[in-house]
Amino acid sequence: EEAKTASQSLPQLRLSETMRQLTVEGGSFTYVYNKLYGVFDRLMAGGVEFLDQPMELNVWRAPTDNDMYIRAEWKKAMYDRAVSRAYVTDYILTAEYLEIHSRMAMTAVTVQRMMDMDTVWRIDNSGQISVKMEVTRNPDFPELPRFGLRLFLPKEMDQVTYFGLGPEESYVDKCRAASHGIYSSTVAALHEDYLRPQENGSHSDCDYVIVSGAVRTMKAYGDRPFSFNASVYTQ
Repeated sequence: EEAKTASQSLPQLRLSETMRQLTVEGGSFTYVYNKLYGVFDRLMAGGVEFLDQPMELNVWRAPTDNDMYIRAEWKKAMYDRAVSRAYVTDYILTAEYLEIHSRMAMTAVTVQRMMDMDTVWRIDNSGQISVKMEVTRNPDFPELPRFGLRLFLPKEMDQVTYFGLGPEESYVDKCRAASHGIYSSTVAALHEDYLRPQENGSHSDCDYVIVSGAVRTMKAYGDRPFSFNASVYTQ
């Protein structure tokens, strides 16, 4: 009830629309949503930009030794060239929030849809963004390398604090050496070197992660524990 009252006391959201984008403005933030891809092009708050380039839905990662057999199937499925497409987008604007609903898919040139997605983004008057995705993979395609959101953040956001399994890297099948707690690190220190290229630097079973710099702070959390990776390198 207190949260609802606080939301009602904030300035109402303002919305403008073009063929390609939805722009939502609040008291101290401006977000630009891309109706073609179903994700955000820009996130600006407090007068600073939080994204160096548009957000992406991410299914690809660099194949590792353990992927030596399935990587050919992944390549044939064009997972390394997958992009999101939003076919229908509508929205509801109320006094407390904006809700954006996009019916989407992941696809690539020359192949059919890899998966269908029903996505709902909600932005409240304080600028908090929540997302719910219902994803159905096409059974004709192989298992996914991964699925998640990828954000390209400014280099100055090099500090990470998380509540999950640490301090070493952890995965759902590789976490017995980790313990659950609050840990902090630089982004660069999260990298793990291997003799041959491997997926690295993940932290699983997280309730939240905070990435921050001198003038920017971003927090992500979920109803269910999740895994994250923060890296100075691209995938």
